Amino acid sequence: MSYYIHPDVLTLKTIADNRWKEPSLHSANSPRTKTPHDAQSLVRLVSNSSWAVQDPYSEPVTRFIKWYRKGQEMDFKSMDNEKLRDELQSYLADIDDLFFFGLLTRKVKGKSGTQKLVLLRVTSEAPKGNYCGAYKMEDEGPSIRIHRYDRQGIIRPFEKFLSTLVHESCHAYLDIFSDTRHSKHQEWVCDYGGHGEMFWVLFRFIMEKIRAYTRSERWERQMKDMEYECVDITKTKGRPGDWGTPARTVMGGFLSPGYA
Repeated sequence: MSYYIHPDVLTLKTIADNRWKEPSLHSANSPRTKTPHDAQSLVRLVSNSSWAVQDPYSEPVTRFIKWYRKGQEMDFKSMDNEKLRDELQSYLADIDDLFFFGLLTRKVKGKSGTQKLVLLRVTSEAPKGNYCGAYKMEDEGPSIRIHRYDRQGIIRPFEKFLSTLVHESCHAYLDIFSDTRHSKHQEWVCDYGGHGEMFWVLFRFIMEKIRAYTRSERWERQMKDMEYECVDITKTKGRPGDWGTPARTVMGGFLSPGYA
């Protein structure tokens, strides 16, 4: 099964494949990556050209919905960290295929051989504050870390695991591929501890797409938690438009009646 691959995606694949060998490709000044990859262009690329947008009735979407229903019934409490990581890796691969052009789980040459561009880890360590996960640049490479328990030692529900994967994937996508020399990189990506304007536009877009796919009341509640989180981090509602960039301008259309 194939779909249209936007030429700019080829630029991102070049950056991914040469992350360790040619880190300068990260910049728009690189002669090998002249296509735009500022944060706004990256977000617009997802909204216009990702598989989820091109064919919302495709087999990958159907598979994701099936996996979502399965995840709601899984007994995560009985899984050790390795088993839980394997299960979440499958969901990360689906999210990556649908929204991030397969870039995050793409196999690349890393410091210690061939590995996925973004590594996934699960930890039983108590989280700091209310954080459910984190995206970090570790010695082995970019990594998403998931906390299986909350601060009270209670294992998290499936929707929290999935929304955390989406959240941290948005961080990874913007961190790895954004042109850091763009004049608005700070406000689009770096502000609020990495939760700038384009982060929230992208995060909301994907969360809304999953809501449309699953029509899940439990996911609706997760989206409300996302809004509380946005207010807590930015101290504003943080909606697209609060920064002066309406969602319809960034994404080429309406995210939903509430987000435009």
